[in-house]
Amino acid sequence: MGQQLLTWLHQLGCLHIFAKNVKMMKGWFILTILLLLTFPKVFGQQVADTLRLNNQELSANKPNDISVSTQIFLGYRYFNGNSGSTNEFTVKRGYINFIKSLNKNISGRITPDITLDREGDGQGDMEMRLKYCYMKLEEPGDFWIFTNPAVFIGEVFTPWIEFEEKINPYRIQGNHFLEKSDILISADFGVMAAALLGGTLNEGYQTRVGSDYPGRYGSLAIGVYNGGGYHNIEENNNKTLQYRLTLRPLPDMIPGLQLSYTGATGKGNTTLSPDWNTNVGVLSYQGQPVTLCGQVFSSVGNYSGSLADTLGVSYKVWGWSAFVEFKLLRNRLSIFGRYDYVKGRNLSEFGNITQSVVGVAYSLFRRNKLVVDYSRNESSGMVEEVIEFMVELAF
Repeated sequence: MGQQLLTWLHQLGCLHIFAKNVKMMKGWFILTILLLLTFPKVFGQQVADTLRLNNQELSANKPNDISVSTQIFLGYRYFNGNSGSTNEFTVKRGYINFIKSLNKNISGRITPDITLDREGDGQGDMEMRLKYCYMKLEEPGDFWIFTNPAVFIGEVFTPWIEFEEKINPYRIQGNHFLEKSDILISADFGVMAAALLGGTLNEGYQTRVGSDYPGRYGSLAIGVYNGGGYHNIEENNNKTLQYRLTLRPLPDMIPGLQLSYTGATGKGNTTLSPDWNTNVGVLSYQGQPVTLCGQVFSSVGNYSGSLADTLGVSYKVWGWSAFVEFKLLRNRLSIFGRYDYVKGRNLSEFGNITQSVVGVAYSLFRRNKLVVDYSRNESSGMVEEVIEFMVELAF
């Protein structure tokens, strides 16, 4: 009887562990499928390329094949808060992208992130750190419902923030909603698989509106990461699963309409390993002349582990955000606005956080633009107002 009781207890323990990890197992399953779609053909191609390597291939692999581009935010900023006001000319942020294609299947990217050091011994210096450093393995074409499946290995972007930046192109104003709220981060160390769904949209829509993530029926991405972000070291042995599924329900009638679900599950990046589970629903529309995006989220903890008490018990938070952009004068002039709201459910000292943004942008040439914006942030009785006159330099 005692032996049978021990057997039952062992079975119950296994069942509990299994249930706790079902969500992580589903994510690993999807990631494995995308890896299987990409790796065999990619590495098979590399073996063939190696066997038939010749002078023509060597001559094609020249340094001038490297693509170099920039995205730099510079200008004037006025700040007013409870502690006083300041104003300055500044280089707010800068990115330099180096991308090299080795062949149709393999490419690499290195992106230094340039920012102003505002603390420590180097205060006032422009410092550089790596934001992206990864190898991309891609197999062009259609494989069942997946189009152009790809795997990214190294210091890579996370599934949601980079996708949102293609809807709301005003990173120059500040971090996007969930990154500003310290729930998600834009890049981390890990491996990610991604693909478009069901082919691509027609060329007309891509030319008029945009060619980013042009999956006819949507796109997906799923990755496993350290969890602490690209500018933090790993503080524990846990890994986090982050994912995004975007569906385009009416590709012929309303191609700009997309429904997205994104989230993360794992542990916050502290030695206490507090729980981290985030769920986000998004409705977006990209068209002419209007772009809209609304999102709502709930989260237990966050990626950094800062939303937890001293015992490692995570706090619960929720919130929503809305973004709108109107394009005028043949897309040369844009008026945009955004509102964010975050509330703690059982954390009185966390309080409510709101941000209101309104701005005007004028396209100078391609992605180069002049932006004037005003933002107001309120948190726990503190009010901050910012006025910016910024230029985005991109080439």
